[in-house]
Amino acid sequence: MRSAADLPGSEFSRSFGSVAARYARYRPSYPDAAIDAVLDRLKPERILDLGAGTGKLTSSLIGRAAEVVAVEPDHAMLAELSRTVSQARAMTGSAEQIPLPDSSVDVVVVGQAYHWFAHPSADHEMARVLRPGGVVGLLWNFPDRTVEWVTKVYRATRDEARPWSFEAIPLDADLFGDAAESRYPSVHALDGPDGLLNLAHTWSWVITRPAVEQAAVDLRLRAVIDEYPELQGEIVTIPQQTTVLRYRKQ
Repeated sequence: MRSAADLPGSEFSRSFGSVAARYARYRPSYPDAAIDAVLDRLKPERILDLGAGTGKLTSSLIGRAAEVVAVEPDHAMLAELSRTVSQARAMTGSAEQIPLPDSSVDVVVVGQAYHWFAHPSADHEMARVLRPGGVVGLLWNFPDRTVEWVTKVYRATRDEARPWSFEAIPLDADLFGDAAESRYPSVHALDGPDGLLNLAHTWSWVITRPAVEQAAVDLRLRAVIDEYPELQGEIVTIPQQTTVLRYRKQ
């Protein structure tokens, strides 16, 4: 089961708009190889980026279809997307209520957002807007926890008393086939130690804490930074892996 922190409509899922500009600047984008894996030589007329946030994935979709539509429920996040990815058609909406007609989309992609969706309503909505044989691509960026300092960074920001979890619930088997899973390594470059701190302040479990607790998180992060020379230069590079789950509509 997912924890309360992962549920749609929780304070965590609604927290990102308060840091929209920071999110746009400091969150990682997605490697081309991961997007290529979703499209798999398809030449779609319309791609839907669902739960598009500030457009971290949307920006990489421009030029890959005649039209890119970005749907996002948070107005502040959508405003940031409209400012930075003006080529996309930005629309207010959610995974549970997609503001598009039936059978109007060739590909649906979801970057770092699927775990916030309500099921099975989101599954049915994606199937509704997809054309026959359409594709869903679910993408997540995960930091490489085999690197010692990466694990320490996350420990410095997490509240161990909270039931944090991650679970990729499969799409409805009656609507979609089995997922094809693939992984792609990449790196996320940040502008020094301050960039790492700013990234941490785009994580829901940090955003939702009171100011005094956020300050304590920063102190713990500074201690980790002081411990590792690779975190003290002008560029801090986080090794990561992008996981892709690709489904085809039945």
